[in-house]
Amino acid sequence: MRENRRYCGSGMGKIFFCFLLTGLILQPARAGTEDEIQKASVKYPGEYVIYISKKNYTLEVYDRKASLIACFRIAYGSNPDGKAKLHEGDNRTPEGVYFINEILSMDAGRGSDSRKKLRGMNRIYFRARDGHSKFGRPSVDLGYDAYGPRFFGLSYPNNEDKRRYLKAVREGKIRKMNGKMPGIGFGIAIHGCNDEDSIGHLSSSGCIRMHNRDIVECERYVRRGAPVIITAE
Repeated sequence: MRENRRYCGSGMGKIFFCFLLTGLILQPARAGTEDEIQKASVKYPGEYVIYISKKNYTLEVYDRKASLIACFRIAYGSNPDGKAKLHEGDNRTPEGVYFINEILSMDAGRGSDSRKKLRGMNRIYFRARDGHSKFGRPSVDLGYDAYGPRFFGLSYPNNEDKRRYLKAVREGKIRKMNGKMPGIGFGIAIHGCNDEDSIGHLSSSGCIRMHNRDIVECERYVRRGAPVIITAE
């Protein structure tokens, strides 16, 4: 695997060489990553692939030759078991290959559907009593602007997610919630946040959170249809 610029963005800016201000050192990609990237991009004409590592709390950007271009810190699902998402309300982040199916921006044209939709989403007030609190402060409401300046929707669930969900339902492994069987879930995305302290932790309802400055920078690598690989490693 060729190596290109190896920096990582954070809420405090870029880091030279292999270091983050957070102290994280970028490790060589695990065996098989290059194959995963090239396989995921076979039918995609764009230049970049997104690779998310739950283990390292990182979102990495690779080009089609599997050269590492950029890296950013993330947060993901608050469920402490860290497993792949199975159903709605489990506070897990999925694992697998997905594709960007929506791009929303607060910097899009004032009358654009993109800006209108994200602005409406950011006007939703999330309350601690409903399970949406600031990281490490369970009694403090998450509040407004939970999605930040960018929102990149993902194509969850994929076919493998659907198979796992149906199998779990048949085997009775999914418990009812509020008297109803939960669905498979929806709305998983990569987005900004209003809780910078949550980055680098298990803290979301299942989405991938980024520092706002980072997700704005990341937008240059993103287009509809771009592959997003989410792995436990």
